[in-house]
Amino acid sequence: MTTLHNAQLHTNSSELQQLFESYLSECEYSKQLRPQTLKSYREVFLTFQKIMPEIKNANELYPYMMNTFFKRLKTRKRIVGKNTLRVGVKTSTIKTYYNKLLAFFRWLERNSFIEQTLTDNIVKPPEPVYEDERALTQEEISKIIASISLNTTDNMFAYKRDLLIISLFVYTGIRRRELLSLRIQDVKFEQRVLFINGKTSKSTKSRCIPLHPILIMQLKVYLKDRKKSYSNCDALIVSIRHDTPFTQYGLKHWVNRYRKLSGVRFHVHQMRHTFACSLARVNADITTIMKALGHSTIRMTQRYLRSINTEESRSYIEQLSF
Repeated sequence: MTTLHNAQLHTNSSELQQLFESYLSECEYSKQLRPQTLKSYREVFLTFQKIMPEIKNANELYPYMMNTFFKRLKTRKRIVGKNTLRVGVKTSTIKTYYNKLLAFFRWLERNSFIEQTLTDNIVKPPEPVYEDERALTQEEISKIIASISLNTTDNMFAYKRDLLIISLFVYTGIRRRELLSLRIQDVKFEQRVLFINGKTSKSTKSRCIPLHPILIMQLKVYLKDRKKSYSNCDALIVSIRHDTPFTQYGLKHWVNRYRKLSGVRFHVHQMRHTFACSLARVNADITTIMKALGHSTIRMTQRYLRSINTEESRSYIEQLSF
């Protein structure tokens, strides 16, 4: 606290940018937030500065400004992609901006840079309503697997690796970053679990996910091939051409390749939704699903189950008897 106030007197850090840098520094070193999370906080703040250029100092913050900020976000025009004009942002994006800016404003309050009542008077935006079908169907998963089988016949290792990648996603529900961070030693064959290190997880908490028998078989076959090639890389998923860890760009290329070959317009996060919905369909309780996904609240897990439609509940309802 003393350091912050000294910095304020020395650099006139009532200027919002200076204070935000101090806030990010605390998030990085005290809270140990991941670089990707810090990057997202910075991007939100930069957008706030761009949309609200009239606010440069902490004492210029006021409750109604968030309404003004959201209104400008909803009505601004911007070019995205190949000269595509887009107006406004999604409701879910509004909620993201609200959550991340509110965390910064509360930090300002705790450190007495602004009045304690600011965040109490900011109107909370409505919860986003998700109506899109997020989970992939069994038919779509089959098409992706078929495209792997049909297009890697000339390279057996590529076939085993690419099949393992989709199996890891749909049988464990791990995140993209978690997949790329997996090490060979994270596969615990004796316990039949996959260890997810909290340092590489969005939740920052380590967890173990039970391994499906099919996944165990694929892992053993894949690692046997790795051993034959005298691989020295400890990453579980490696590049086809080099004995190096599979990268974010490699995964992006993998997705684009099999989107084109399978005709299924999918993205990696959909497979996480697919895993959650698949567990729900075989009567897994929500707490079990929450723990497997690495969520900290059931509310977050419920969002992943929105792909289950009304008709799917019919068979369960028809079995009721009183």
